[in-house]
Amino acid sequence: CVSAPAALAQTAPVIEGGKTAPAFGYADAIRERVFIESPYDSDKNNVKDIIAIDIKRPKATNTGLKAPVVMDPSPYYSTLGRGFESQLKRDYDGDGLLDLWPLFYDNYFVPRGYAVILMDMIGTNNSTGCPTVHDVSDNLSAKVVIDWLNGRARGFTSVDGDSEVVADWSTGRVGMIGTSYNGTIPLAAATTGVEGLEAIIPIAPNTSYYRYYRSNGLVRHPGGWLGEDIDFLYDFVNSGDPDRRAWCNEHVRDGEMKAKDRVSGDYNDFWAARDLQNELDGVRAATLMAHAFNDWNVMPEHSVRVYEALKERGVPVMAYYHQSGHGGAPPMELVNRWFTRYLYRVENGVEADPRAWIVRETADRQRPTAYADYPHPDAAPG
Repeated sequence: CVSAPAALAQTAPVIEGGKTAPAFGYADAIRERVFIESPYDSDKNNVKDIIAIDIKRPKATNTGLKAPVVMDPSPYYSTLGRGFESQLKRDYDGDGLLDLWPLFYDNYFVPRGYAVILMDMIGTNNSTGCPTVHDVSDNLSAKVVIDWLNGRARGFTSVDGDSEVVADWSTGRVGMIGTSYNGTIPLAAATTGVEGLEAIIPIAPNTSYYRYYRSNGLVRHPGGWLGEDIDFLYDFVNSGDPDRRAWCNEHVRDGEMKAKDRVSGDYNDFWAARDLQNELDGVRAATLMAHAFNDWNVMPEHSVRVYEALKERGVPVMAYYHQSGHGGAPPMELVNRWFTRYLYRVENGVEADPRAWIVRETADRQRPTAYADYPHPDAAPG
């Protein structure tokens, strides 16, 4: 018996039934951290903000596999608490590489031939700058990472820019997925039409901060306690460079965020800058929206309104709605087919699949009912 030569090592995904199947190792996956230079200087220190990303990719990307990326951007990677949004990263041995990946995407996608990136939002964890909570530098930070993956931005092995690193293992095609805040950023990036962002799966995304913290001109408390507003969220995620926090607190939280106007509750320029409904004309990434009908944190209208708008614009869209509360990803079979089609460009017919997947009132969340669209094409107002 003669073993297969090294030249025949796996360098392409395995496709079964229109989905990627496990074909690559997980234990030997490559881990690295890259620091990417952004065009922003949110903390006004005359140094461009740096965006830190943690990457896990199949070992085969060093021997011929070109991998697309599944990215989950988050401001929560250094925080504890806040329910399911606790996504603490762990580097136990201090070598600058993650030992604990807090979500499950790496377990699922790396063996299927994808690289997985967890991105620290500007002003959080290992990234520098101020957390502006969905102002321009925050909303578009993921675009900078996509630019790096496509050779349009510079990345380094350290925050000080010691040695430049390129993503020569990447196809340049990116899919983004995330829940709540993490689900808002994929849509924000997509509004730019950035080349390389092929598909997004926003789960319970906050598509308008005015609609999140206000309701018919009144102050709303989505977390359930009086006094909650966007400045509280700022405090919760503010975890970047300690040397710049005082400046950020003074100029962003206590400065720019004064425009939130709790007295009148009026819509103004501050809120308009954080309303993605105003920016949808640029979206071209195939969009699978996911939300819960009983989400009292981010109300389901956030996704329904965007789904309707993108459908009108001719963007490839699909909707998954379930009966639980905040959060809840689509079944991984749907997720896999979506990313297989748009990231590996496998003609699996997902465009001909039903447009809407609805979990009925007593059904298992993993067993949605397929419908032609949402609302049902035959439905009419009562």
